[in-house]
Amino acid sequence: MKTVISTLIVTALLSAVLGLMVMFFGWFNVSTTWKDPALVHWILATTSENSIKRRAEGIEVPPLGSEEQIRNGFRSFRAMCAGCHTPPGEDPTPMAQGLNPEAPDLAEEAKHMSPSELFWVIKHGIRMTGMPGWGLSHNDEQIWEMVSFILELPEMSLLDYLFLNSEVPLDEDDGHGHEH
Repeated sequence: MKTVISTLIVTALLSAVLGLMVMFFGWFNVSTTWKDPALVHWILATTSENSIKRRAEGIEVPPLGSEEQIRNGFRSFRAMCAGCHTPPGEDPTPMAQGLNPEAPDLAEEAKHMSPSELFWVIKHGIRMTGMPGWGLSHNDEQIWEMVSFILELPEMSLLDYLFLNSEVPLDEDDGHGHEH
């Protein structure tokens, strides 16, 4: 039994020393142009997905999908999200191309995330990904409007997006005292 405990302690200490060496000697490349090895990508993605699921539990989802919510959510998406999360049928922006990890396709994410998970991510952001937490500048109603729009993305074509864009002028008040 002493051998097992000693082995565990030595392994833990060596792991801690190796971790500190990686940190202090700069062995891990933090450049956005360097692609993570598959194992690192899997670890980061799995950690993120499970963290989001856990923190979104218990968030009460209001009624979603009204035309007004979708239009207001679209307005916010266009102003704050489209630069990183490529709209339907469009090419990624130069900013989106430079992100690592790359910003997810929200039409695809909407198929795999619950409304409460989308709300949590928009409100709190995800550190070290470029995803800001909009909860510091937007109230819950505005965030639910963004969720409502994102839930429409899986069925939205380029023409649908362009039509919505033509219906919602850039300088129109968003109903919350903010002009976009």
